Amino acid sequence: MKIAVLAPLEYPLTEPYAGGLEKHTVQLATGLGRLGHDVTLIARPGSPPIGGLEVVTHLTGYRQAMRFVREQGFDLLHNNSINGTPTFLAYRVNCPVVTTLHTPPYRRQLPGILTARLLRGSAFVAISEHLAQRWRIYTGKSCTVIHNGIDTEEWPYAPRARPQTAIWYGRITPEKGTEFALEACRRAGYHLQIAGPINDDHYFRQKIAPGLGDHASYLGHLDQRAIAQLSARSSVGLFTSVWDEPFGLVLLEMLACGVPVAGFASGAVPELMSPDVSRLVPVGDVAGLANVIPAASMLDPRNCRSFVESRFPLHRMISAYEQLYLRLVAE
Repeated sequence: MKIAVLAPLEYPLTEPYAGGLEKHTVQLATGLGRLGHDVTLIARPGSPPIGGLEVVTHLTGYRQAMRFVREQGFDLLHNNSINGTPTFLAYRVNCPVVTTLHTPPYRRQLPGILTARLLRGSAFVAISEHLAQRWRIYTGKSCTVIHNGIDTEEWPYAPRARPQTAIWYGRITPEKGTEFALEACRRAGYHLQIAGPINDDHYFRQKIAPGLGDHASYLGHLDQRAIAQLSARSSVGLFTSVWDEPFGLVLLEMLACGVPVAGFASGAVPELMSPDVSRLVPVGDVAGLANVIPAASMLDPRNCRSFVESRFPLHRMISAYEQLYLRLVAE
């Protein structure tokens, strides 16, 4: 198939990635290319060549991108952005359009989703069953669930970790709850290492910086290799999202390194996790989180690795998307 993959155009697809959405886009496009499909990746200017794919970076907006898709005659467009314009214009591209829903329903997205549903030709994928339930009132029955997957070769397993060490990484914003990881580790007596882009300077200065010192450190926005090495040396991973978490890719990444998780049961997290690899508490329960950190750190790292290998392999995600594409093109 001749497939166009539309990346989010807000950030270039460069390491360290702005977030899990950019990583997901690269994995999807390169995985489809390895299966023998002719893949064109439409990305923000500044994105580098990626895995032998044709990477188009001269288009500066979503309307231009949709016009390009229509003119080039693709068999299928995969819209991996969270912008409303591609879904609003999906009926114009003369090929099936698959949109992956990565976030809860935002008001700015709804006009495009409802237009795409009304005019047909579009299919929707949610990255968790929890998220699909939130969206189906707008997408109808056409919302398929395909869990994210990861390449475990990129996340080396390490059975030995430094005792009483914890890791938290992701976007440093209020909805990700970095402050709760800081406080829980302080109460539990664990040293916390924090990594990720500071997306909210005020939040970092007010809530995070004052807690740094002997018991916690901020290491900056690290690339994937550095995050993997840091995770592998940690005895527990913290996950403290306080919003309606649609998935939580960092959960799989930490587990792949053999790092059990202690965190909040927000959004889709209970759907993805198991007591064999995690300890979850209600959202915002810092005292409860502090109490379960030691127990989580004692979970078998081998179970963490095998859990991801068996339930969330990247090849399963790519195959599920390919099967959906083939069905839509045939129809």
